[in-house]
Amino acid sequence: MKDTLGGRPFDVTKDGGKVTIKFYPQTKNAKNPDAVLFRLTLSKEDLKKLAKIAS
Repeated sequence: MKDTLGGRPFDVTKDGGKVTIKFYPQTKNAKNPDAVLFRLTLSKEDLKKLAKIAS
């Protein structure tokens, strides 16, 4: 099951030192609900920047 962030479904995978976040369609009756609309691949440095922004 996908979690939501800001109302948009997403899931996270980790590969080595990188984290990939995949965002999916927001509507419940999307034609292709498993289509990845946006993907972020973040390094540890990138995650530190996001944590600083969020705090």
